[in-house]
Amino acid sequence: MGRPYEFDRNVTLSKAMDVFWEKGYKATSIDDLVDRMGIQRGSIYNTFGGKHELFLTAVEYYGEVVTSRTLKVLEGEGSPLGNIKKFFEVIVGTPPDKRSKGCLISNTVVELAPHDEEIAEVVKGIMNKIQSSFLKCLDRAVEQGELPESANTRVLSNFLATSTHGLIVTGKSTPDKKQLKDVVDVILSTLE
Repeated sequence: MGRPYEFDRNVTLSKAMDVFWEKGYKATSIDDLVDRMGIQRGSIYNTFGGKHELFLTAVEYYGEVVTSRTLKVLEGEGSPLGNIKKFFEVIVGTPPDKRSKGCLISNTVVELAPHDEEIAEVVKGIMNKIQSSFLKCLDRAVEQGELPESANTRVLSNFLATSTHGLIVTGKSTPDKKQLKDVVDVILSTLE
């Protein structure tokens, strides 16, 4: 029987997630992880495996914690289309220093997904979760009469999910909040 963790696994995993989110996979060294996580190199390997396994676990954790928390806006009571508007307002309203980090999922898609099948599968699952949340919200909008019954909610949900990632990637290098808001206005105009 192995020794119990001498640290909070989720706290250290969250710290690893932050390092990968800030630096990317390739630029993050094991020493960066040891420094930020506050545990020994051996504990990282014994608990999470190597750097690649830790990264996979961190991306999955991001999907469970950060992405799920963000998607809660779409699941809120009241107007489904109002919730979609709030969702995009949260993205645009993110402070520039945090916006410059982007989204770990979008960053990972760009950096690794084309070259790493295992990573690609994990991020694909999270991206499907985002699209599915938009789909459920849009279906509720149809049920509540905010969208016509003829609305193709599947296509719209794919458009909104894709637009979300594009907006986040653009926001990494664009401090101009008005520019991002103008883009959101165009995105939302597809729901009118």
